[in-house]
Amino acid sequence: MEVKLPSKVKIGICFAVLNNFDGFAATIHSIKTRHDYRLYVVDQWRHNRPLSQAWNNAAMQAFKEGCDYALVCNDDILFGPKCIDKMVEEYERLRPTGCLMVSGNNIMLELANPEDILTYELPEDTPPSESDHPNFSCFMIKREYFEEVGFFDENFIPAWYEDNDSHRRAKLLGFRETCSNVASMVHFGGVATSRMENPSSEQSRQYYVSKWGGIPYPESETYQTPYNDPAFKPNMWKHQDGTVVGPLTKEVQQ
Repeated sequence: MEVKLPSKVKIGICFAVLNNFDGFAATIHSIKTRHDYRLYVVDQWRHNRPLSQAWNNAAMQAFKEGCDYALVCNDDILFGPKCIDKMVEEYERLRPTGCLMVSGNNIMLELANPEDILTYELPEDTPPSESDHPNFSCFMIKREYFEEVGFFDENFIPAWYEDNDSHRRAKLLGFRETCSNVASMVHFGGVATSRMENPSSEQSRQYYVSKWGGIPYPESETYQTPYNDPAFKPNMWKHQDGTVVGPLTKEVQQ
């Protein structure tokens, strides 16, 4: 089936910036796209909020202000010249297959110098393909992600495992999250967390196990519903204050 690609869309490019200000400036400088875009910056350096909450807040603000897509990024990536435009194209191409998330493809190990990505050109005859292992340092969603898969679980504090949680929920609900081979970018990795005073993923790991009955590496999860509670669907989770968070309603939000 031939997919008609949008000529021009509005993208909200969302960042949760902790302490890597030089890297963030370089990331912004690398943005290139033919589409309209607006930046949404969540100031993690002033607020001790979970990374997943920053993702939720920034993406929802973008959607409320009329953006068609939210491109959620770390502050330690560099975009290839066609990365963003290819992510839009791939989202539309793959949506009929149940895909609700497309990520960039980190090719840093293929480059002699990471900055080479700024002028990187993938051969024109490269056929698009995808892997069902998205890169959560640079991913694109539409509002429908929050309607179907639900909001990112904010119990992963300060970070870690929220990406595994998202991926498992999408799979259980019958959707895909993919990494596109034609959306080239570079992710340096671990820059922000290496500067944290006491970086540890243990709290998030314990929460993941309590939610899914095992860890993702290796895949040892045993629960098919969050917390092994049949009253919960995979797009629901329980906030620390006991509030149950469900998916975004499909009605238009004012």
